Amino acid sequence: MGASKTAFRYGCMAAVLLAFLIPGGCGGKAVKYSYVTKTGVQELKNYQWGNARGLYVQDPLLEANVQFLVDRSLEQKGLRKSTGKADLLVWISYEYDSNSYKLQTLNLNISKAGNNELVWRGTAVGNIRTDGTSGDLKKVVEGILANFPPQ
Repeated sequence: MGASKTAFRYGCMAAVLLAFLIPGGCGGKAVKYSYVTKTGVQELKNYQWGNARGLYVQDPLLEANVQFLVDRSLEQKGLRKSTGKADLLVWISYEYDSNSYKLQTLNLNISKAGNNELVWRGTAVGNIRTDGTSGDLKKVVEGILANFPPQ
């Protein structure tokens, strides 16, 4: 019985180790989201973009690329971008590593347009490549929005 317990322990340790070594979903980036449970976001159908907020440095190219990717994803989910009155306000915030200028954190924030009440936030943390050839930014945005709108 002692040998089978030892084998089981080693098997569990190997499974945990592999879970950390094999990145999935968003290329190894930690993605999480949070939302206000009492807010019914599902019935809100259009949005506008708010001002992006970069910590340490502004990156207009990053902002334009994220907006493009988010627009495509939200359109697939049945939301439409509005130039007039909107139900939702969407904005990004992000943080670069101040020493290497590598994107470390990307937040997608969604609030009610009328009162600016934050109702949903998705965050990716990790070394996020923003170059056009890597596809990393696209995977991260898709990963963040995978759970929007909340069910």
